[in-house]
Amino acid sequence: MAFSALRSLRPHQARAMFTGGMPPGGRMPGFWVSAPSIIPAFRKGEDKVPVEMFSIDCRPYKPGTWGEMELFDRMQSTYDRYGVVRLTNTGLKDPEAMRRYARAVVKKQMAYEGGANPREGIIQNVFEVGAPNDAWLHYHHEMAYNQHSMKNLAFCSIKATQGKGDTYLSENLSVTDSLMQTELGRKLRDLGVCYIRCLTDREAYEGQGWMEGAAVYNHWQLSFGAKTPEEAEKKARDCGLDVEWCQDPLKPESQRYMKTKLVISAFEYCPSVDRNVLYSSIADHNAWFDTWKGVHDVHPDKRPLQMTFGDGTPFSVEELRQWVSLYDDGGIRVQWQPGDIVAFCNYRYAHGRPAFHLHRWEERQIGVVLGEKFERVGTMDSKW
Repeated sequence: MAFSALRSLRPHQARAMFTGGMPPGGRMPGFWVSAPSIIPAFRKGEDKVPVEMFSIDCRPYKPGTWGEMELFDRMQSTYDRYGVVRLTNTGLKDPEAMRRYARAVVKKQMAYEGGANPREGIIQNVFEVGAPNDAWLHYHHEMAYNQHSMKNLAFCSIKATQGKGDTYLSENLSVTDSLMQTELGRKLRDLGVCYIRCLTDREAYEGQGWMEGAAVYNHWQLSFGAKTPEEAEKKARDCGLDVEWCQDPLKPESQRYMKTKLVISAFEYCPSVDRNVLYSSIADHNAWFDTWKGVHDVHPDKRPLQMTFGDGTPFSVEELRQWVSLYDDGGIRVQWQPGDIVAFCNYRYAHGRPAFHLHRWEERQIGVVLGEKFERVGTMDSKW
């Protein structure tokens, strides 16, 4: 990266570039090709909510005994109080066993249809994260870009390397309060947001994907679990999306480039706390791809995700930075050990992570358990 590009970053952004995942003395593949304009810090100072407050040490509890039911009860009460619960020292290695414990809180599970990330199954209803290690994943609420979303979700640490690939949660009630003191918050409340997602045709990119460094995010076949454009379009409309089939800007010979659009509230009423909370972030902006292998080389206007205010007005760079900084203020670092499980409310917490680099002998695998589906209602006038 040129020095002039570094000078354009704020001090906390420049610090974040070389911490939280950048290998000491190393460089992430492709990282220097296109300088990120907005880098999250993920956390400023201490955790907004101390991790110990919602963590349960599982060593006293033994699977298959009365102690297990006591653990499930404690998980639920912790989740009800904080909106998040973490199990550690579980001794679990099997994803199916981890899913069983996650379901103590994430009781109902939805099918992953219409999702943005190219998730593939590890076992039934446990999915891969679907993002490269060297991408910075901005704070986001899962599936906020559809007319339906999910109430909660859980992460299961199948494999972990200490200090690499930690997940961050952002405590969203305080973030919402801070945002609503700003002009940006008022604009988001009054205008809403417009999500535009462009999905490639898998047949046009046969043998290519983000794992191979191609300029690919997700194919409509994977996003909607569909084999034909007609099937994908029906499922997209079931998600509340407008659909247009276009010419692929990177592969003009393909006419099966699926463009979806949704204008919706930037906030959502949360029943468990009886108030409106922020339910959008720049994770659905083209800035999501500033560090995404392959896609970061694509001009921002042609990237698979675009996002504006609901009236089509673009966000300024300063508004995007302010939005990111407010989520960073609510940051909580969750450090992974093998067997850990974290279940959290999708309204009350956003989640993300910095980029990280693994050596050949290191491993990280996080399984995702998706919670109960709900239809977006937007805000209630009396609940601000």
